[in-house]
Amino acid sequence: MEITKHIEGFEKVLAVLGFWPSFHDAEIISFALSRALPLEVGVSVAKLTVHVRQYAEVGAGTAEYELAIVKSVLVNFIFKGVSDLSLSEFNHQNVINSITFTDVKLNGAPVISVDIESIWGLGGSLQCSSVTVDSVEELTIA
Repeated sequence: MEITKHIEGFEKVLAVLGFWPSFHDAEIISFALSRALPLEVGVSVAKLTVHVRQYAEVGAGTAEYELAIVKSVLVNFIFKGVSDLSLSEFNHQNVINSITFTDVKLNGAPVISVDIESIWGLGGSLQCSSVTVDSVEELTIA
């Protein structure tokens, strides 16, 4: 649970899923950037929406075995004070292996390094002054 010390609002994810996910096999739905206006130095912002699914085993040990989706949620992140951004390969699916958050120093100042490890599609990294879970939206399972 130590990873969440970097993330304001992490408890919103815990309230819906019951745990903090690794984001393995999650899909990036959107990534948006906005820069500061000329008089707003250092107020660059990135917004990331990630689709996370929670599965349960059904029919274990039988021919009808399957992994069934039990929860489907959109986790909306806001990154403030964005710098050193590097992204590539945005596509129609954007499946990721993980999202990691690490304390680092940038020019002597503490920042959070965010690494998005791609499986297929968008991947990359950024550094920011803060990370917030803006919202967690539970989707209907079809």
